[in-house]
Amino acid sequence: MSPPPPKIILATEEDAPALASLTTASFAASDAAYPLIWGSAPPGTHDTVSLNGLFSPVQKSDKVTLKAVHENGELVGLATWNMPKESLPVKAAGGAGLPVIPRVNMELWNEMVMGLKGCYDRDVDLLKDICMDLLPLSSARAPALSHPLSRQGIGSLLLEWGKKKADETGARIWLSSTPQAVSTYERNGWKVVERYDVMLEKYGGQGVYSRAWMLREPAAAA
Repeated sequence: MSPPPPKIILATEEDAPALASLTTASFAASDAAYPLIWGSAPPGTHDTVSLNGLFSPVQKSDKVTLKAVHENGELVGLATWNMPKESLPVKAAGGAGLPVIPRVNMELWNEMVMGLKGCYDRDVDLLKDICMDLLPLSSARAPALSHPLSRQGIGSLLLEWGKKKADETGARIWLSSTPQAVSTYERNGWKVVERYDVMLEKYGGQGVYSRAWMLREPAAAA
């Protein structure tokens, strides 16, 4: 008899260190740009940045963090959703982004993050739209992933929550995708609107790292 699929539940503040560690492990295992950005940094640097920047706090009035938990208690995935705001935020002086972190390739990180910022500024209605922020999945060959549900299947389970909310409220969902995640989003109803290509040769790597700006329309409008 097959075990049940992972449970999709709200993450708690106590989950923050585990969420940060999973985020690091997921990108380290699957993302071509990760070693170029973080490979020279001391161990734990990405965990710390994730913890401070993404999961402090885990939940906010306009942000929902979900976790996928295997029946053995193992955390196997997470998703964060930026929900429509009640009012437009006041823009902070000095802009957004990471401060300079020693031994982290900030030039590459900034190009990856800022490459699609124009799309975000152009397209997202902060009072109406939802933005998908993160979808890290476990990459370990652990009992959790001997489950017949694949990593892509776990990702789809996590996406269902946001899709349902969007369909209930008529909201669009925007996201910027890493190259390896585009196919999962496409299977779940997202379409590529625009791409931004990072030439990894500039940073000592190989090939093109193509980030995708993607949109899912609510079911009633699809």
